Amino acid sequence: MKSRTLKEVHEDVPPDFYDTSIRTNYVQRLWHGRRFQKICELFSTVDGAMLDVGCDGATLTEKVGAKAGAQPVVGIDLSDKAVAYARKQRPQIDLAVADGEQLPFRESVFEAILCSEVFEHLEHPEVLLSEIRRCLKKDGYSLIVVPAETPLFKVLWFLWTRFGKGKVWRHAHVQDFGGDLLDRLVEDAGFRIVEDSAFVLGMLRAIKISPA
Repeated sequence: MKSRTLKEVHEDVPPDFYDTSIRTNYVQRLWHGRRFQKICELFSTVDGAMLDVGCDGATLTEKVGAKAGAQPVVGIDLSDKAVAYARKQRPQIDLAVADGEQLPFRESVFEAILCSEVFEHLEHPEVLLSEIRRCLKKDGYSLIVVPAETPLFKVLWFLWTRFGKGKVWRHAHVQDFGGDLLDRLVEDAGFRIVEDSAFVLGMLRAIKISPA
């Protein structure tokens, strides 16, 4: 059977997936609530523009943008449906359908770039890192969040993608960042890690990086 592209997988996810889950599912509310809280804590105030790569319905984009005081707040996603939904729900955010491996922005335009749980879906995460480096100002920073691939995460991910609403994501992860792969990619792309944090029972890892 022909493998599905990330865009094809993502288009099967309802654009209001996160908003609805947080409202109606207690476990999802706890998971995403803690995830959003920690990511916002790691975001510093910026005097300029912020980009969220893989913003989906812009639920997290809105929260992080407010925490950072960024102007403007920009979000991109592969999904036409997600971007259309986000434009209706959060018109204050500048949104576009775009590929993170070909960011449609000039060089050195963003003070901060968020990329939450995107890298594990990419065949070539180094390309996105290169694009983040290109579009980030020299004194800016990026926050990258990936699954830590702990035994607990792997068990819960297995159950979630086979017996829950997460079935659509079953074959979506193509990278394992349980080792030092992300560290090596970051260094090769010309970044240094300035903060490294694990949260949600150690199942997610967030690194804050700046141009070296």
